[in-house]
Amino acid sequence: MNLRISFLAKSRAPGIPPIPIAHFTGDFASLEDARKIAFEDAGRPQITAESIVIQSIDEGVLEYWVRNGSEWQLGDPGAVTGDAEEDWGP
Repeated sequence: MNLRISFLAKSRAPGIPPIPIAHFTGDFASLEDARKIAFEDAGRPQITAESIVIQSIDEGVLEYWVRNGSEWQLGDPGAVTGDAEEDWGP
């Protein structure tokens, strides 16, 4: 599964999208594997991301994850894209 993982820093102010830190595109065995790797990499000192976007090249998959303490929770992709959540399909 070809996916792009984007690591983002915390937004500087309400209403302003998070700041991109790094991007990686690669082949993963599954979406779950990509999540696991992304969550592990987000905590590395070189990255320390506050949120992650995982998307497929064809945009059939789009997930926005936000750090909540030591846990990750699904967030609204509109926080990054400016689009409403309902614009992102099922």
